[in-house]
Amino acid sequence: MTRYGSVVSLALLIVGMSAGGAGASAQTAGQIGFVNTTAALQQTPGFGVVDSTLAAERAAFQEEADGLQAQLDSAMAAFDQQQLVLSPVAREERVTELRDLNDRVQTRLQEMQNQILERQRELVAPLEQRMLAVVDGIRAERGLAAVFDTANPNTTIIAADPALNLTAIVISRLQGSGP
Repeated sequence: MTRYGSVVSLALLIVGMSAGGAGASAQTAGQIGFVNTTAALQQTPGFGVVDSTLAAERAAFQEEADGLQAQLDSAMAAFDQQQLVLSPVAREERVTELRDLNDRVQTRLQEMQNQILERQRELVAPLEQRMLAVVDGIRAERGLAAVFDTANPNTTIIAADPALNLTAIVISRLQGSGP
């Protein structure tokens, strides 16, 4: 799911670009690995709770947004019906009121969007930190010079040896270590 792609924006996770970590053999020095962080994050223990919490909070915000939009639509419809019988001064006042209402609605919608994005960052950050610690541990174990995130469309990798895909190992360790 790409909705977490922006949250997990690990465009390039380069950890230890030296010729391998301490104790790395000459055979693995300079190798890279890659992880689909979106897939790993979704398999991290606790992700289901975070996802359902965010879905519930989004639903509440959507309900409020729908109410605000209905209020604006209703005011616009009433104006459309009345504008022919209004004096020019009254019509201009109503237009100003509608603009103000629209501005308030748009401001509130932006506030809600910012709140849900902040809440998403707040809930997902501990899972991301845990996943990154696992990735870095695997990178060090294997003496890899870098690990790239294949979930991000801006990743510079265009081809990779599937044997270097660490996603299944990250998921296995995340699931094996509990929440």
